[in-house]
Amino acid sequence: MMANDRSRVLITGITGRIGSHLTSELLARDVAVRGLVIPNDPLRSEVDPSVEVVEGSLDDAVALDVAVANVSHIVHLAAVILYQPHQDELIWRVNVEGTRNLMRAIQQRPPSPLRLLFASSDQVYPGPFPQYTPTDEEHPLEPTTAYGISKLIGEELTRHTARVVPNCRFTIVRFCHNQTWQEILDPHGFFAERQFYVKGRLAWLLDSGRTDSVTTESIRRLRAVDADDNPLLLSLTDTGEPLVLEMMDTRDIAAGLVPALFRPEAEDNVYNFAPDSTVSFTEVVPYMGRALDKRWVEVKLPGAPARSNLSGAKAMRDLGVRARYSVFNMIDEASRTGHHR
Repeated sequence: MMANDRSRVLITGITGRIGSHLTSELLARDVAVRGLVIPNDPLRSEVDPSVEVVEGSLDDAVALDVAVANVSHIVHLAAVILYQPHQDELIWRVNVEGTRNLMRAIQQRPPSPLRLLFASSDQVYPGPFPQYTPTDEEHPLEPTTAYGISKLIGEELTRHTARVVPNCRFTIVRFCHNQTWQEILDPHGFFAERQFYVKGRLAWLLDSGRTDSVTTESIRRLRAVDADDNPLLLSLTDTGEPLVLEMMDTRDIAAGLVPALFRPEAEDNVYNFAPDSTVSFTEVVPYMGRALDKRWVEVKLPGAPARSNLSGAKAMRDLGVRARYSVFNMIDEASRTGHHR
């Protein structure tokens, strides 16, 4: 289903990190956009005035019925990304029950052609322990986190809806780790706080409530280097191996969603979105330190080495998805504009 003057796209999670950029991409192509916005969302004022806003959440059946009516495309981005054990119930309520509610609304609407895109995650694969790398779309799905399980269930709900709704075609996109340039240096940012700052990692481990030997020893070692200036953290395994993964700018994710949403080759297909190379934190953290004029500390923490290598080759081949911004570009932009305070 190609974009045309009758295309109308519903975006759930429209005020989020990817949804806001996707909105800009679609409006630039004169595509009509409707957004589901939760009540009292502090970011609602940032939604473009040309967007039709439906206020409601994924547990509001009336709002969902209004949101899905008379649209040609739906992009389901709304989700919570959480990893602490005590957050599992919230993950289930939003990511699983919320997705089921949306799919129910789609199944109950009057039949008309529909393209349904579900935003999934590399967490549906077995985390940093894949059977082979690069990890492509054919790799067995073996999530190891509640978040990953919720995304796998969402994929199956999407496939089921496409089977039972006439003229409904689906696309599933599994994102690698992604960041906005505004948050990559933020000591209070969702990812940066616990990955790049000593105090953030320490607080995250303490909040987990876990008492296993790996967590306890990690807390002890981090406390030994904790300081008032909150140094950057370069965490290594006991054998000296750093975290290695893919990092993709949310602007590149959003740009890639446009062909995933409209190109016919993406119909009933699954894609990984990832850059063509990984990055080691032994490169990233010192680069951050120089950009911020801030010291960093190396800390060996117990546990297996975390290495991710997701293959985005299929999306690059079929859809032309490419990473225009590297993690170093993001750091430069954040440092230059002061987004690190």
